Amino acid sequence: MSDGSILRQDIEAAVRRFVTLANGDSLDAFADLYTGDALILMPGLAAVSGRQGARTFGERIRSRRPARLALVTHEVEGAGDDAWECGTSEWILPDGQSADRGKYIVIWRRTPAGWKLHRDIMNADTRPASR
Repeated sequence: MSDGSILRQDIEAAVRRFVTLANGDSLDAFADLYTGDALILMPGLAAVSGRQGARTFGERIRSRRPARLALVTHEVEGAGDDAWECGTSEWILPDGQSADRGKYIVIWRRTPAGWKLHRDIMNADTRPASR
């Protein structure tokens, strides 16, 4: 198996854990998916950083319930202890309908505890409603 295949498998496993925790109840476990100096760029909001910023992001995800987050990885590349991932996101309602779609890029950092999100940027495919 090539190094690229192993990297992709590792990142996809980390993404599955992210989705499980994003749709779960433990904000502490969710925040621990991020590096201590992470930067998170959500649509329509100021940037947040670190694990406290990750908690803020987790709270934002929970505010979208009962919709659940689904992610699909499209590309993974990396070298050494850094990798980047490009993918798409979807918010799925309990009836299976799509509530929203978007795309994201994550820069991952390998730590002694495994791969963690270091830079996380996401964009919605739909425009926000006028206020």
